[in-house]
Amino acid sequence: MAKDPAPQELAPVGKLFIDTAAELRAALTKAFSKKGSVLFRWDGVEDLDVPLLQLLYAARVEASRTGKEFHFTGIVTDRVANRLYSAGFVSVIPLSGEELESNLVGF
Repeated sequence: MAKDPAPQELAPVGKLFIDTAAELRAALTKAFSKKGSVLFRWDGVEDLDVPLLQLLYAARVEASRTGKEFHFTGIVTDRVANRLYSAGFVSVIPLSGEELESNLVGF
């Protein structure tokens, strides 16, 4: 029986702003090119802006289009959670990547 491949885990650190979008896009593209699911770990994300959130939405669309699994995991920092809540992207303040994934509008 074949074992499922280990998930590709992305664990960015710091502030995810438009100036880091190309780097994150390259990492997502590489992860999606490999076998297995892709996990985005929120633990190290200190802050983010809308272009980076749009990139994650685009990654979700690509995952759906190609039949890949793409999930959030880890702890969402208070700053990120509050920013997403204040901007209307979530209706409850998420504490984890899993909560964020299930509450992110249109995700």
